[in-house]
Amino acid sequence: MNQVLIIAIGNELLSGKTVNTNSTFLAEKLTNLGLTVKKILTLPDEREIVVSELTNALIKKNYRIIIITGGLGPTWDDSTASFLAETLNVPLKIHPEGINIVTQRYQELYRNGLVDTEKITSARKKMAYLPVGAKPIYNPVGTAPGIYFDHKPSNCWIFCLPGVPKEMQEMFSIIEPQFHDIQKKEHLEFYEENLIVPFTDESLLAPFLDQVREKFNVWIKSLPKTYQEGENIMLIISFSSDKNGEAKNTVLKAKEYLNLLIKSK
Repeated sequence: MNQVLIIAIGNELLSGKTVNTNSTFLAEKLTNLGLTVKKILTLPDEREIVVSELTNALIKKNYRIIIITGGLGPTWDDSTASFLAETLNVPLKIHPEGINIVTQRYQELYRNGLVDTEKITSARKKMAYLPVGAKPIYNPVGTAPGIYFDHKPSNCWIFCLPGVPKEMQEMFSIIEPQFHDIQKKEHLEFYEENLIVPFTDESLLAPFLDQVREKFNVWIKSLPKTYQEGENIMLIISFSSDKNGEAKNTVLKAKEYLNLLIKSK
């Protein structure tokens, strides 16, 4: 099972104040690794909702990986660590490595003149409280450590990353090797090709796509413009496989077959 659940936490995402670019970034990265993102959720900073969604996901054992973004900072509304602890039914506790990360980062920021003091206040110390059994993930850009928890009962890796896109992306590069390990063990491959076809009306294109999908079982996504723009339609043809070279070979054959169908219309 190589399925992934992405959860973005933050009222600002639901109100439209902030665009959820984190989920898009993660989905693309994970898909290119051959993993399958089955669901992306955007949730408010509300304990009951977040805990309920996490609990259901772990009980159903549908996911190999859960990635949560947002809610790791020093303010009162940053509660992802406590949400996760409640879900796992474990206490929050200052993690020695976590407090070292927070301390080190504030010392660096102070030396660079980016903060007024390196003192570890209660708000800063809050970021070092992790669910018991979790491990911190180093944050090379911000100050809040990420969280990694290997939930054995559901065979699920849980990762919590900051909501600030630059921090999240840098921290993802730290944990990405773990996803490569899954890819290697399960021999996962993903391949996609873009193709621009001479159609401006998606309804006329649809029968050709149905034939290709039926023959090769590929995923084809059409990206039409509005009728007024009158531009040709772009297609994305993709396929995942656990057999070496099959993903690329299948996509290329599907692409060739579609071109032949269109030329013979």
